[in-house]
Amino acid sequence: MKILNFIFNDRISGGIIYNEKVYPFDEISYIIPEFKKFRITDDILASGIDQNYVDKVINEAKDKIKSLSVKDVKIVSPVINPRKIICIGVNYMEHARESEQKVMRDPTIFSKFSNSVIGPEDYILIPEGVNQIDYEGELVMVIGSGRTYRDALFGYTVGNDVSARDLQFRTSQWILGKALKTFAPLGPLIACVNEIGNAEDLNIKTMVNGHIRQNGSTRDMIFNVTEIADYLSRYFDPEPGDIIFTGTPKGVILGMPEDKRTWLTHGDVIEIEISGIGKLKNTIK
Repeated sequence: MKILNFIFNDRISGGIIYNEKVYPFDEISYIIPEFKKFRITDDILASGIDQNYVDKVINEAKDKIKSLSVKDVKIVSPVINPRKIICIGVNYMEHARESEQKVMRDPTIFSKFSNSVIGPEDYILIPEGVNQIDYEGELVMVIGSGRTYRDALFGYTVGNDVSARDLQFRTSQWILGKALKTFAPLGPLIACVNEIGNAEDLNIKTMVNGHIRQNGSTRDMIFNVTEIADYLSRYFDPEPGDIIFTGTPKGVILGMPEDKRTWLTHGDVIEIEISGIGKLKNTIK
């Protein structure tokens, strides 16, 4: 199952996507009455619904459900009102080497704010006087309902941990360079656990203006998805709508020699694609 949020006729709605067709939740409700309670994806995250059951019913009845072409809707962030935005830093071995950062015994954790989140095709806005803007293509865990993060894992989306390096390293705390408005692009959809599984072998590719900058795999993670979930469960209670950025592979601007670094600037287009999920595209402004 893959779900997304979209705008059609000036209204934000949730839907399930199959083969470039969007099946809105309100149309699905005629087949699965439980969907009457769902307006956007945030609602389904909290429901505990059986993903395999929904897939089965939709596959059997999709010819009876009114659908929209994905080309006719504007896709927005797959989580509209995230609760906690937790980020794992320095979580790929090759990225740790390129950026000359120490691999820690425990995951490095920082956060972003809810207004950091934007959707596909939205602009990444850079404040005046901030100059060292970097991309970080990442697999993002999307949390549903459950007692632990492992139990509550609902699915995955694509994220860009946009980073202002000149702010990030002013002090030992990274949040100033990580949590600015628009610095957490997400999308285009949530690929549910029944589609992706344990996410241990997914390709992550980042392109800037059509040129490949990152081309890595989740195989290189220092702490995999299950280990991240178990670690966070020791200290935080999972809430539906939590999102977890899981770290970035090698290839960021920070990892280049200083004389080779060309930071992102106005008009640069960043595209991040993860196998089995989709492509997230945003432009610097």
